Amino acid sequence: MEIKIHPTHEELSCATAIKIAHHIGRNPNTLLCLAAGDTPLQMLAELVKMQNRGEVDLSSVWYAQLDEWVGLGINDKGSCIQVMTDGFFAPANIPAERICFFDGLADDMNRECRKMEDWIAKHGGIGLVVLGVGMNGHIGFNEPGTPDTPGCIVVPLDDTTKTVSKKYFDKALPITEGVTIGWRTLLDANTAVLMASGIKKAPIMRAALEGSVTTDVPASVFQDHKNVTVMLDKEAARMLNYCHMSL
Repeated sequence: MEIKIHPTHEELSCATAIKIAHHIGRNPNTLLCLAAGDTPLQMLAELVKMQNRGEVDLSSVWYAQLDEWVGLGINDKGSCIQVMTDGFFAPANIPAERICFFDGLADDMNRECRKMEDWIAKHGGIGLVVLGVGMNGHIGFNEPGTPDTPGCIVVPLDDTTKTVSKKYFDKALPITEGVTIGWRTLLDANTAVLMASGIKKAPIMRAALEGSVTTDVPASVFQDHKNVTVMLDKEAARMLNYCHMSL
């Protein structure tokens, strides 16, 4: 595990975008899984800028959506697919046939899980996954205590996630479940990047990176990943005992 710390969120975002672009350049036709959420948004915008400058071809690869709120669709502000479409897929002109997403409005979430599992298998597994880390250590909607289940799963949302979720929506929504690529499948990705930003993430990042490996802190399972880089700003890294500084 390599930990890189950057002075600001902006520099963290730029450095992560460059890392992703280099991966795409070395691995055209690979499958990417990119998190939605506050932390990755600027990084996604930087990737679009890099493509506009001719530095990366974001349409040369394939995409698997990490997760979705059950009960929300693309027309719901704050849904994962709305955030990714408006913040990345549309401005990057990614063809729809290169994206597989969970339909949070589908009648059968288990069928949505199988659809995503088939997509991942068709493309030889996840080449690169970029994950934000939640306040409770969740990755995707792999909440504390999520079992070691391969493939994709429907998960009851932790109280912390339900509380934090309110900032994403423009109205009150009775969100109780999420559908997600399970942490065991995410751990099988060839390359993994974890991102965290801000002082509020410092306690959970210390637990995830320097505490025991436990599903009570889902991000901690990436301590065992064969090729993982943790990208932090200095505030999120403030409580770590050891780090590799990257400026």
